[in-house]
Amino acid sequence: MVEIITIEKEELIRLIDTSVAGAIEKAIHSSQPPQIMTKSEVAKYLKKSGATINRWMRKNGLPFHGVGRPTFNRTEVDAWLANY
Repeated sequence: MVEIITIEKEELIRLIDTSVAGAIEKAIHSSQPPQIMTKSEVAKYLKKSGATINRWMRKNGLPFHGVGRPTFNRTEVDAWLANY
């Protein structure tokens, strides 16, 4: 059985706004850093500058993969940081 309901346009807009705002808020607060990160993502994750990340890569053995545009595995970064 199909039930048809009537709703005012303003009420529908309010319901949609509330639903979307709630979904966005949940996504923002529940998201974890990605498992594979770019240099800028790892800098944001560690709350360090890009220059610090570059220095740690060159001199302190921060683990990364690839050349040119390196990527970082979050598990490896966390393990390195625990031993740094």
